[in-house]
Amino acid sequence: MNDSQMIEKVLAGDTNSFEMMIIKYQRKLYATIINIVKDADLAQDIVQEAFMKSFEKLDSLRNKNQFYPWLKRIAINCAFLTFEKNKRMVDVFLKSSDDEDKGDDFFDRITDGATPEEDLLKDELKKYVRNFVDALPSKLRVVIILREVEDMSYEEIAEMLEIPVGTVRSRLFNARQYIKQRLIKQGFVNEMSKVS
Repeated sequence: MNDSQMIEKVLAGDTNSFEMMIIKYQRKLYATIINIVKDADLAQDIVQEAFMKSFEKLDSLRNKNQFYPWLKRIAINCAFLTFEKNKRMVDVFLKSSDDEDKGDDFFDRITDGATPEEDLLKDELKKYVRNFVDALPSKLRVVIILREVEDMSYEEIAEMLEIPVGTVRSRLFNARQYIKQRLIKQGFVNEMSKVS
Protein backbone atom coordinates (compact mmCIF):
# COMPACT_ATOMS: atom_id res chain seq x y z
CA MET A 1 0.00 0.00 0.00
CA ASN A 2 1.48 3.38 -1.01
CA ASP A 3 1.39 6.60 1.01
CA SER A 4 -1.58 8.00 -0.89
CA GLN A 5 -3.69 4.92 -0.13
CA MET A 6 -2.68 4.94 3.54
CA ILE A 7 -3.50 8.64 3.83
CA GLU A 8 -6.95 8.05 2.33
CA LYS A 9 -7.54 5.38 4.97
CA VAL A 10 -6.36 7.72 7.74
CA LEU A 11 -8.66 10.47 6.49
CA ALA A 12 -11.50 7.93 6.53
CA GLY A 13 -10.84 7.32 10.24
CA ASP A 14 -8.36 4.42 10.21
CA THR A 15 -5.68 5.57 12.69
CA ASN A 16 -3.84 2.25 12.38
CA SER A 17 -2.76 3.31 8.90
CA PHE A 18 -1.14 6.41 10.36
CA GLU A 19 0.70 4.23 12.88
CA MET A 20 2.04 2.26 9.89
CA MET A 21 3.30 5.52 8.37
CA ILE A 22 5.02 6.41 11.64
CA ILE A 23 6.75 3.03 11.67
CA LYS A 24 7.72 3.49 8.01
CA TYR A 25 9.30 6.94 8.44
CA GLN A 26 10.31 7.55 12.06
CA ARG A 27 13.89 6.22 11.83
CA LYS A 28 14.55 8.05 8.58
CA LEU A 29 13.15 11.29 9.99
CA TYR A 30 15.07 10.89 13.25
CA ALA A 31 18.33 10.46 11.28
CA THR A 32 17.67 13.82 9.61
CA ILE A 33 16.71 15.68 12.78
CA ILE A 34 19.63 14.36 14.86
CA ASN A 35 21.86 16.00 12.24
CA ILE A 36 20.28 19.34 13.11
CA VAL A 37 20.06 19.14 16.90
CA LYS A 38 22.67 17.62 19.16
CA ASP A 39 20.29 16.19 21.73
CA ALA A 40 18.82 12.71 21.14
CA ASP A 41 15.83 13.32 23.42
CA LEU A 42 15.12 16.64 21.73
CA ALA A 43 15.33 14.97 18.30
CA GLN A 44 12.80 12.35 19.41
CA ASP A 45 10.48 15.07 20.72
CA ILE A 46 10.72 16.97 17.44
CA VAL A 47 9.99 13.83 15.41
CA GLN A 48 6.94 13.14 17.60
CA GLU A 49 5.79 16.75 17.26
CA ALA A 50 6.19 16.58 13.47
CA PHE A 51 4.06 13.44 13.28
CA MET A 52 1.40 15.04 15.47
CA LYS A 53 1.32 18.19 13.33
CA SER A 54 1.19 16.18 10.13
CA PHE A 55 -1.70 14.10 11.49
CA GLU A 56 -3.64 17.25 12.44
CA LYS A 57 -3.08 18.85 9.02
CA LEU A 58 -3.18 15.71 6.87
CA ASP A 59 -6.29 16.86 5.05
CA SER A 60 -4.38 19.94 3.79
CA LEU A 61 -1.74 17.84 1.97
CA ARG A 62 -2.52 18.23 -1.74
CA ASN A 63 -0.22 15.58 -3.21
CA LYS A 64 -0.71 12.53 -1.02
CA ASN A 65 2.31 10.81 -2.61
CA GLN A 66 4.56 13.61 -1.28
CA PHE A 67 3.89 12.79 2.37
CA TYR A 68 7.52 12.25 3.44
CA PRO A 69 8.98 15.46 1.95
CA TRP A 70 6.08 17.36 3.55
CA LEU A 71 6.66 15.62 6.91
CA LYS A 72 10.40 16.31 6.69
CA ARG A 73 9.75 20.01 6.08
CA ILE A 74 7.47 20.12 9.14
CA ALA A 75 10.15 18.41 11.25
CA ILE A 76 12.94 20.71 10.07
CA ASN A 77 10.79 23.77 10.80
CA CYS A 78 10.07 22.39 14.30
CA ALA A 79 13.78 21.77 14.84
CA PHE A 80 14.78 25.30 13.92
CA LEU A 81 11.93 26.87 15.88
CA THR A 82 13.07 24.87 18.89
CA PHE A 83 16.68 25.86 18.25
CA GLU A 84 15.83 29.55 18.10
CA LYS A 85 13.55 29.34 21.10
CA ASN A 86 16.07 27.57 23.31
CA LYS A 87 19.21 29.13 21.79
CA ARG A 88 20.74 25.69 21.49
CA MET A 89 23.88 25.12 19.47
CA VAL A 90 23.36 22.94 16.41
CA ASP A 91 25.58 19.93 15.90
CA VAL A 92 25.43 18.45 12.40
CA PHE A 93 27.91 15.77 13.25
CA LEU A 94 26.09 13.63 15.78
CA LYS A 95 25.02 10.56 13.89
CA SER A 96 22.42 8.15 15.21
CA SER A 97 23.77 4.66 15.75
CA ASP A 98 20.55 3.47 14.10
CA ASP A 99 21.19 5.63 11.04
CA GLU A 100 20.81 3.45 7.97
CA ASP A 101 23.25 5.59 6.01
CA LYS A 102 26.69 4.50 7.24
CA GLY A 103 28.59 6.42 4.57
CA ASP A 104 31.16 9.08 5.30
CA ASP A 105 29.75 12.40 6.34
CA PHE A 106 30.72 15.72 4.79
CA PHE A 107 33.37 16.36 7.43
CA ASP A 108 35.05 13.01 6.83
CA ARG A 109 35.41 13.99 3.16
CA ILE A 110 37.20 17.28 3.92
CA THR A 111 40.64 15.75 3.55
CA ASP A 112 42.25 12.33 3.58
CA GLY A 113 45.49 12.11 5.50
CA ALA A 114 48.15 9.69 4.26
CA THR A 115 50.46 10.06 7.29
CA PRO A 116 49.79 10.25 11.04
CA GLU A 117 50.62 13.97 10.92
CA GLU A 118 48.12 14.51 8.12
CA ASP A 119 45.53 12.49 10.06
CA LEU A 120 46.03 14.81 13.06
CA LEU A 121 45.65 17.83 10.81
CA LYS A 122 42.52 16.30 9.29
CA ASP A 123 40.97 15.77 12.73
CA GLU A 124 41.84 19.33 13.76
CA LEU A 125 40.39 20.70 10.53
CA LYS A 126 37.14 18.76 10.97
CA LYS A 127 36.82 20.12 14.51
CA TYR A 128 37.19 23.70 13.29
CA VAL A 129 34.75 23.23 10.41
CA ARG A 130 32.19 21.74 12.78
CA ASN A 131 32.53 24.71 15.11
CA PHE A 132 32.23 27.14 12.20
CA VAL A 133 29.05 25.44 10.95
CA ASP A 134 27.66 25.61 14.49
CA ALA A 135 28.27 29.35 14.49
CA LEU A 136 26.42 30.01 11.22
CA PRO A 137 23.09 31.87 11.35
CA SER A 138 20.23 29.35 11.18
CA LYS A 139 19.24 30.31 7.60
CA LEU A 140 22.75 29.48 6.35
CA ARG A 141 23.23 26.50 8.64
CA VAL A 142 20.08 24.67 7.51
CA VAL A 143 21.05 25.02 3.84
CA ILE A 144 24.57 23.66 4.36
CA ILE A 145 23.24 20.81 6.51
CA LEU A 146 20.69 19.82 3.88
CA ARG A 147 23.22 20.09 1.05
CA GLU A 148 26.37 18.61 2.60
CA VAL A 149 25.01 16.23 5.24
CA GLU A 150 21.64 15.23 3.80
CA ASP A 151 23.03 15.39 0.21
CA MET A 152 19.90 17.09 -1.12
CA SER A 153 19.83 18.90 -4.47
CA TYR A 154 19.37 22.67 -4.71
CA GLU A 155 15.87 22.08 -6.05
CA GLU A 156 14.94 19.73 -3.18
CA ILE A 157 16.21 22.24 -0.62
CA ALA A 158 14.31 25.07 -2.31
CA GLU A 159 11.11 23.05 -2.26
CA MET A 160 11.57 21.95 1.33
CA LEU A 161 12.32 25.43 2.65
CA GLU A 162 9.88 27.10 0.25
CA ILE A 163 12.49 29.52 -1.09
CA PRO A 164 13.81 30.12 -4.63
CA VAL A 165 16.73 28.00 -5.90
CA GLY A 166 18.73 31.23 -6.27
CA THR A 167 18.30 31.89 -2.55
CA VAL A 168 19.55 28.37 -1.78
CA ARG A 169 22.64 28.98 -3.93
CA SER A 170 23.24 32.37 -2.32
CA ARG A 171 22.93 31.03 1.23
CA LEU A 172 25.17 28.08 0.44
CA PHE A 173 27.77 30.40 -1.09
CA ASN A 174 27.65 32.68 1.97
CA ALA A 175 27.95 29.71 4.35
CA ARG A 176 30.97 28.36 2.46
CA GLN A 177 32.59 31.81 2.34
CA TYR A 178 32.12 32.20 6.09
CA ILE A 179 33.75 28.81 6.70
CA LYS A 180 36.56 29.56 4.25
CA GLN A 181 37.35 32.90 5.93
CA ARG A 182 37.50 31.20 9.34
CA LEU A 183 39.77 28.47 7.94
CA ILE A 184 42.06 31.14 6.46
CA LYS A 185 42.28 32.83 9.88
CA GLN A 186 43.23 29.49 11.43
CA GLY A 187 45.89 28.90 8.74
CA PHE A 188 44.30 25.75 7.28
CA VAL A 189 43.78 27.19 3.80
CA ASN A 190 45.05 30.17 1.83
CA GLU A 191 43.11 32.86 -0.05
CA MET A 192 43.27 30.87 -3.30
CA SER A 193 41.83 27.67 -1.85
CA LYS A 194 38.40 26.54 -2.88
CA VAL A 195 36.06 25.31 -0.14
CA SER A 196 33.34 23.11 -1.58
